[in-house]
Amino acid sequence: MSSTVEVYLRYPGDAVAAVARVSLSLGARGYFGSPLETFRFTLWPRVGGLLGVDLSAVEEDFGTALSPYDFELSMELMDAPAPVRGEMRERAGREVFDRLTALEVPLAYGDHAYLFADFLPGRGVRELPPGTGWEEDDRDAWFEPRLHGAARPADKANHEAPFRPFGSVRVFETDGLVHLVPWGDGAAMAPVASVRASSGQAILGRMLAETLGRSRQGAGATTADPWSWVTGTAGREPGDYARAAVSIDIDVTESAITAVPHGGMTEPAGDHVTQGPVVESLAVRQSGPWDDTSMGDLVLRLIRETRARVPS
Repeated sequence: MSSTVEVYLRYPGDAVAAVARVSLSLGARGYFGSPLETFRFTLWPRVGGLLGVDLSAVEEDFGTALSPYDFELSMELMDAPAPVRGEMRERAGREVFDRLTALEVPLAYGDHAYLFADFLPGRGVRELPPGTGWEEDDRDAWFEPRLHGAARPADKANHEAPFRPFGSVRVFETDGLVHLVPWGDGAAMAPVASVRASSGQAILGRMLAETLGRSRQGAGATTADPWSWVTGTAGREPGDYARAAVSIDIDVTESAITAVPHGGMTEPAGDHVTQGPVVESLAVRQSGPWDDTSMGDLVLRLIRETRARVPS
C-alpha cells in the first residue's frame, strides 16, 4: 500500500503562485519554500492526525492520465494509529480534493498506483471504477476529451509589460528563517510564506511578490492564525520571538517601493509578536520596475545590516 495519496492540478502559473492559492484555499497557516520550488505545509484534516503536504511540479508524462496536470500535492498522514492510517489517509486526501474543487481548475485524486476521482470545471467530480490505473491500459476509464484530448490554453499574459505587485508585507527573520507575513486591513494574514535566507535572492523575491499580491485580499480572506505559524516554526514563545526577530515593513504602490527595518523588541514583549524600534537610517524608498532577484537581495541586505546595527 502506498504511504501517500496525491492530488494533481492544472494551474495557470508557477509553483509559487500555485502553493499560495492552494494553501489559502485549504486554510493553512503557512508554507515553506525552497530553491527547487518545492513547498511544504501541514493541515489538520477532519478525520484526525496531521497531514503533511508537499507541492511540486509534475514531470511530463505523455499518454497517461497525468499528462494534463502541472502540479502534484503529495500527502502523508502522521500521528494516526497504524491499523487505520491507510483509511484515514485516503479520507484526508479526499477532503483536500473536495475542498480544492472550489479553485475551479482540473484536478485528479489517487495514489501512486490508482486514480480514484477527477474534477473538471463545468462537469464536476467523476468517480473512477476501483482499480483504475494512471497508464494507457486504463485509458477507456480515465480519458476525458475536454482535458486529455485538448491542447493547453494559450498563454495570454503580456510578458512585455513590466510586472509589479502591489500590497504590504511584514518580513520577520530569526536564525536564518525568513517569514513573509501578508498585511491587509492593518492586520497580519495567513498563510505566511516562509523560506531559509540561504535559499537565495531569487526564490525569496518571487515569494515576496506573490505574498504582496495576496495582501490586497484583506485580513478576512482566512481565519487561520499566522502568528502561531511564525512562532511555532521558529520554536520560540511570542515574547521571545519579538525580542530575537528583526523585521522589515515592505509597502509597494504604483510609484514607489518602501522598506523600513525594525530591530528586535528591547522592552518586555508580552505574549504576542510586536515589532521593535524603527532603524530609520537603513530605510529604503525607491522607484522603478519590480525585479524578484533584486528585491530578494534588498531584503537579505537589510536583514544583515539591521542585525549589525542593533543589539543581539
